[in-house]
Formats: sequence, C-alpha cells, structure tokens
Amino acid sequence: MGRYIARRLLIAIPTVIGVFLAVYFIIRLIPGDPAAIMLGAKATDEQIEMFRRQQGLDEPLSVQLGIALRNFMTGDLGVSIVSKRPVMALILERLPRTVELALWGIGLASVTGVILGVTAAVFRGRWPDYLITGASTLGMSLPSFYIALMLLTLFAVQLRWIPVIAVEGPGVSRFKTLFAPVLTMVIGNSALTLRTTRSSILEIMRENFIKTARAKGLDEWAVLFRHALKDAAIPIITVIGYNLAGCFGGAIIIETVFSRPGIGLLLIDAVNARDYAVVQGTSAFISIALIAVNLLTDAVYGLVDPRIRVEAAGG
Repeated sequence: MGRYIARRLLIAIPTVIGVFLAVYFIIRLIPGDPAAIMLGAKATDEQIEMFRRQQGLDEPLSVQLGIALRNFMTGDLGVSIVSKRPVMALILERLPRTVELALWGIGLASVTGVILGVTAAVFRGRWPDYLITGASTLGMSLPSFYIALMLLTLFAVQLRWIPVIAVEGPGVSRFKTLFAPVLTMVIGNSALTLRTTRSSILEIMRENFIKTARAKGLDEWAVLFRHALKDAAIPIITVIGYNLAGCFGGAIIIETVFSRPGIGLLLIDAVNARDYAVVQGTSAFISIALIAVNLLTDAVYGLVDPRIRVEAAGG
C-alpha cells in the first residue's frame, strides 16, 4: 500500500505542474491589463507603464513563465499584485474558513445521505422510498448556486435569521455564518450519497451471505448494519471522497454567493483583479488538495477492505 501511494504521489507532481501551466496561460487570455485594472481609469500611461515594470509584467511571456515556474518549484507562490502580500500567506489566512465549511458540509451530507439511503432501501417500493428518492432527484438537479441564492433569500432577506455576508461580527455567531453555506452543501452532496447507499444496500441484500445471516436468525437490523452496510461501504466511500473533493470547487460558488472570505472568494477576487500570482497559487493549492483527498480515499479503501491492500501491494 505504501508503494502504491508513493507511485500516486510521483504521478501527482506532473499533474500539479500541468494545472499550474494551464492556469498560467488561461488567466492571461482573459481580456484586461492588470496594471490598468489596478490603477483605475484615471491612471496615466506613464503610471501604468511604471507599474508594469515594477511588477515584471513588461517582460516577455516566456520569461515570466520561467520565473513563475522556478519560484513554484521551490515553494514560492509569488506576491499578490493587489495586497503586496505573499500568496501563501493569503491562502493560509483564508484556508481555515474553507476547510471548516468543507468538513461541516461533507460530514453532515454523508451522515444524512447514508441514513436516508438505508431508509429508502429498507422501505423499497413504498412511500418513504418514493419521497426520499424524489427529494434526492430534486437536490441533484438544482445547481449549487441556485440553492445558495434560494437559501440566502429565504433565511437572510425574508426571515433575517442569518447575515447576508457570512462573516462573524457583533451579534453574529459562527453558527449563523455557517448555517446557510453548510446547508447548501448538504442539499447538493447528500443526494448522490443517498442514491449510492440505496443501490449498494439493495444489491448486497441479494447476496447469499445475507440470506445465510437471516437463516441463522439474526435480527433484520443486525443483518443490515453489521453485514450489508459494511460490504456496501466501498462505493459509499467513493462518493464521499468525490463529494469532499468537489467541496473545494463548490466552495468557490458558495463563498462567492455568501461573501464568505475563504479560498474560493480569494480566487474569484484575484481573477477579477487579474492578480496572476494569486490565481496561479490558489489553483495549484486546490489541485494539491484534490489529490490529497483522492489519496486519503484510497487509504480508507485499504482499511475497509483488506483485499484492496493486497492488490495495491501486488500492483
């Protein structure tokens, strides 16, 4: 298993570099001069040119790429054009809010999805099954930004239970800042977990060892949770890992809608300001986080099913 993870880490290196290069060229294809955007419409041509020289933006694209890639390989993500602060410091400052949102969102979504999926499987073909699967279809069909806007309108504008901007302040608790963003993630991510749990449980319940457990007189709930759910864990873990990885991408939308100062909002603001270093550094950081989540999912596979450890060690 250790060799397998080591190989995955080696493969991850060119993947991260590829993401960095792709973002490097894509951000520069977006119309707009960062110097002109930063200095505003009243800036003179001389001021814009001076700013470009100070930031190294007057160098050929190949030279800028070489400098950026060299710095990236040494762990230096550069300095923000806007705030004049190191990009890594900006990321580490915003990271706790995004991690908090992702962990709460994926945790509650996973628990909710598994419980409802098991319930739907137990009541297959009856009204609880139809109600749960119908709700999951709706949750999977609605885009996350639409769910976020609906919750923001309902809880912040209409009911005034939460602030419009999800930032702590006088009279605004952490729970209020997390409620709607986390609920957005739960609605979107629990639906896929629910459907995967239901289908996996129904498939496992047809296996011979389940019939044997029932023939031995085990309670139906014991059969379900001690045998069926354990063997149905692999596809469920896969979906949870997929949802956790998607949380970092979804955070871009959710943090933008709720104005929550995390990694996602940092990236959007950097794109709008053409802050090249922040866009490149944040995108590379998110890709590394996604790779780490995939490796964590693979490690959990080995803990749940020893056969996977044997296959990984042999392959």
